[in-house]
Amino acid sequence: MFHFYLQDGLLPSGLQVQSGYLLSLGDVQRQDAGMYQCTASNGIGQPVAGEIRLHVLYPPEVSVLRSWVNSGEGMEAKLDCVVHSDPPAEVSWYQDSFLLQPTDRRLMSNNGQTYTLTIRNVQISDFGNYSCTVVNSIGRDKRYIELSGKPGPARITSPTYSNPHEYLLTWTVQSVFPILDVRILFRRVMINATYQYPGQWHDLLVKPTQRYNSATGERYQSYKITGLIPDSVYECLVQTKNQHGFGELSDLHQWFSSQKGRPLVYSNSDGSRKKQNFLKFVLLICLHHFRVYFH
Repeated sequence: MFHFYLQDGLLPSGLQVQSGYLLSLGDVQRQDAGMYQCTASNGIGQPVAGEIRLHVLYPPEVSVLRSWVNSGEGMEAKLDCVVHSDPPAEVSWYQDSFLLQPTDRRLMSNNGQTYTLTIRNVQISDFGNYSCTVVNSIGRDKRYIELSGKPGPARITSPTYSNPHEYLLTWTVQSVFPILDVRILFRRVMINATYQYPGQWHDLLVKPTQRYNSATGERYQSYKITGLIPDSVYECLVQTKNQHGFGELSDLHQWFSSQKGRPLVYSNSDGSRKKQNFLKFVLLICLHHFRVYFH
């Protein structure tokens, strides 16, 4: 009787062991590489075993740990990419379209499959787009990383429900430099039974206080939006600015100006008012977006 095993893993079939004198592998992937063992036994004496190492040759594959890296003048920045390749690949770093060479300020290293470009004493000229390019005899791959002094996009952390007349908007943002200004765009979403009608944007430029976490490079801020209409849906965007300029806008954030579980009040074309659960309204918005997307 014959049995096949794969050291340190499962067989491509998902089984730990497979019986039979032949192991057939179809649509081989790089994850199938490894040391395969075959044991044979006839019930008399000790089983005998043989080993076969399978090498799977494939074009290089590269991924990045972070596609956006925040740093500042005089600081150190690390750009990382993870490379899988057999045969081994040659890894090159580019800033825009210019091939980079190691210098006293620019160090290139690798630890296993992770390749790192370290930039010491960052200067303004170092900001920009970088690419990690990998090439072997079968193919090539490339991924991009942006090194920026501007803030990252704000990540809104507020709940989806608020008090009827005010909302404490909270967010975090990646920025090694203090935030100088914050732009907040918000509007009420007026709806009827079938569609949503976004209102006019309110555009605020504010200077809220901030708390800095030096370990993560994140800044925590908040701002209270007042004058809300109860039982309504609102949406907002946040954009922050430091000494290098404005960063990207946050993702769109929506909330309901009432306690959780309260019905949503909407107006029909005839002026009558009806109530609808907020979760049902969110589903309505999603379905509407899908209809727009697929038409």
